[in-house]
Amino acid sequence: MRVRLGDHLDFGNGSGPPERGSGHVPVYGANGPIGFAARANASGPLIVIGRVGSYCGTVRYCDSDVWVTDNAFVCRAKDPDETRYWYYALRSCRLNEHRSGSGQPLLNQRVLRDVVARVAAADQRRQIGGLLGAFDDKIAANRRVIDAAEALMVAMVEPLDGDVPLGEVASRAGVALRPGEFDDGVAHFSFAAFDDGAWPQRVDSASIRSAKVHLSAPCVLVSKLNPRTPRIWDVAGLPAEMAVASAEFVVLRPLGVGTSALWSALRQRGVSQALQQKVAGTSQSRQRIRQDELMEVAVRDVRRLSDDNARTTADLGALCHARRGESATLARVRDDVLALLTAGKIRVGDPIG
Repeated sequence: MRVRLGDHLDFGNGSGPPERGSGHVPVYGANGPIGFAARANASGPLIVIGRVGSYCGTVRYCDSDVWVTDNAFVCRAKDPDETRYWYYALRSCRLNEHRSGSGQPLLNQRVLRDVVARVAAADQRRQIGGLLGAFDDKIAANRRVIDAAEALMVAMVEPLDGDVPLGEVASRAGVALRPGEFDDGVAHFSFAAFDDGAWPQRVDSASIRSAKVHLSAPCVLVSKLNPRTPRIWDVAGLPAEMAVASAEFVVLRPLGVGTSALWSALRQRGVSQALQQKVAGTSQSRQRIRQDELMEVAVRDVRRLSDDNARTTADLGALCHARRGESATLARVRDDVLALLTAGKIRVGDPIG
């Protein structure tokens, strides 16, 4: 069935940024969480929709109290029990296509209220929200495991003495390929894929228009672009498809250590600060690290890890890799199920077979 969003959802504006200081209340902007505040300006459950900029139209679900800035809208279902369902429905609405303005794209409430969407029958919405929410709850649990494992990996490497140039524990690798030299389908290690769970996107090679770097073995990818937003990717294992990476990544092959130990060395706070001091470029968003200077950056000598700690680091890296793969599969199945439910091809509770 098709409905007008304003008949089922209420939209409201966020407010200015909260007072600076410590707190445990998440602050949401146009593209999701951006920090914490001491108090909330909106109570959950609710949906946050990006209002301005390139991320306008992004959708986030919040089941707890939050602070929503004026770069986003607060969205509530008229039936609160359907809130989680409408979060998934809105993700299928391509709200970004309803933006206006070129210099600073934005959405407004009137436009959102008038969007017509295909949705599931009313008697199915709560069940669908619960079913799809179970997928996302598991993905969130995986994220917590990954965060804890990565924090432990970094902590295990931090006490090591005797920093060395990165070039002593890693070498640059990877062969550049031009469009037309890829297999029909490839696993693309892109910035977008890193930001969306650090798992490669499976794409048709015909959609790739620029040169990429072929990955032939486990490695660590380091973004050359804008080190203030560090993108350091532990590629502990390669997929079955041909793997290619954005040319904005430097491909590092560890020397005498595992990829997860090398990743842990690069994720030390001092390394991030050193990389920020070595950038070149006129605009902050386009600053790049020179590859030769990257290889000179001082890092912990992870070859000094004890055998037990080296094994533990490798095991933790493998755990993160497995949980990310599981989350990617769950997200894909969730989206496929949502499409079938919305189209009415299946219903929650239908018998199988």
